[in-house]
Amino acid sequence: MKRKTVILFILRFTKLAFSVVGLSLAAKYFGISLDRDMWLIALNCIVVVNLAIWGPINETFRAKFVILREEQGETKVLARARSLLAVTMVISLFLVGCIVAFPYPIARLLAPAYNTDQINALVMMLLIVAPSLLFDQFSQLGISILNAYDSFFVPEISNCIAALVNILSMVLLAPHIGIYALAVSYYIGLVLMLSLIAYQIRSRKIPVFFSFRHINLADFKPFFVYALPFFIPYFFIQVNFLVEKSLGNILGEGVVSILDYSRKFVDIPINVLTSVLLTMLVPVLSAHYAKRDTAGFLRDFRQIYQFGLLIVTALIAFFCSSGAELIGLILYHKGQLSHDAIVRISTLSNYYAWSALITFIYIIFGLALLATNKGKIYAFFGVIAQLIMIGLNFIYYRSFGAFTFPLSFIIAHSFSAIALFSCFPYNRRILLVTTVKYAFYLALVITGIYLLDDLLADHPNEFITLAVNGCLIVMLMLIFLFVLRLEERLFISMYWRKLLRVVRKHKSNARED
Repeated sequence: MKRKTVILFILRFTKLAFSVVGLSLAAKYFGISLDRDMWLIALNCIVVVNLAIWGPINETFRAKFVILREEQGETKVLARARSLLAVTMVISLFLVGCIVAFPYPIARLLAPAYNTDQINALVMMLLIVAPSLLFDQFSQLGISILNAYDSFFVPEISNCIAALVNILSMVLLAPHIGIYALAVSYYIGLVLMLSLIAYQIRSRKIPVFFSFRHINLADFKPFFVYALPFFIPYFFIQVNFLVEKSLGNILGEGVVSILDYSRKFVDIPINVLTSVLLTMLVPVLSAHYAKRDTAGFLRDFRQIYQFGLLIVTALIAFFCSSGAELIGLILYHKGQLSHDAIVRISTLSNYYAWSALITFIYIIFGLALLATNKGKIYAFFGVIAQLIMIGLNFIYYRSFGAFTFPLSFIIAHSFSAIALFSCFPYNRRILLVTTVKYAFYLALVITGIYLLDDLLADHPNEFITLAVNGCLIVMLMLIFLFVLRLEERLFISMYWRKLLRVVRKHKSNARED
């Protein structure tokens, strides 16, 4: 793995650690409460609106910016980028204005089970958090511009600094202003993030944030047209999030928070995996596709596919064996969350951990289609998955409660993953054999960890339990790698031999001295 990728992994895992700390502190100060539910509903509303409107452009902006810079020159593409920023400001201000002008209908749509006083409190939270849409979107575009100029580390470092300041602000303010500390610390993090990004853009003398003369608003069209196929799935993803929060609110007080906690424990590591590993996949596969190098395409795809399946196996095994201990260690703060709530969150986390397998397969085959100029198929089955989820959630949420949401996710994305696999343009038989083999490997590891877990006595110290289970998982994964003769055993053997040579050389030098 290249040095840049390793550094990027370290920075994103640092951000992951800050996210876990923030999650733990939110549990300490606010637990599972109606106030935190309101904060999550209001914040998710803004996030949903932002992603539905700007998500596809944010995802495709860098690629289109680089293409236009090569075709039209830097001056022209920067003019187009300034046009996009101007349009972003106008539309974002309009959206914020709509939320401020009509907060009560929005609040009733988001939380139909709330009474009048609760609706008033939710409206206040919506009004407070609405302007964050503008700050967040400018930060995202700023990061994309820096990425287009091959600056990857500065945005990640800025993100880590903003996350750390966010945590410190929450700690200092929560005892004094209660739930509003979440909003204040969120704004502090956003403003700091935007300031750091703007400073870096200015220091690199990229005239995009600070030069708005002679703007032609129509110049933003190439970015919009390039992102157009992905607007529909993005829209339905955000609709699905709103439906889930609304139905969770109907199921009772605290359910929204329980779902948020249980999902985040799995979403954070799987997002790191997909953002780092899978973003490397598209350019590599696109190059093979352009050269008509089918063998190279399959070789590189299989390597990343198999490696990703190993990471997902470790994630599922860890949550199946140690989910309750990990969640209890992070979230339990002197009874702020009850034992029943911890058990419920850990159970839901197990379901979401299994959904990570489906998520990975769905995404990696979708990206393979994207790399072969079949992005519309990826977008189509993304919409189908969201529609199936929304339908299942509405039909079964009263029957299965909170468990409806991870189950509907698994069912819907399994269907779309199979469909995307069937559209894979090259030798699907090889990939089917690979999938079955690694699924059998996953089953052996999970069975082994369950059997060993039953044989070993539980330790009262959560750290010791986590360490023991982590070592058992690594041991089982290594054993079954060699038992099933999976390809990754060759890399392990190679590095083991290198390590032995280094040790022997060191001993030899020590004897000579």
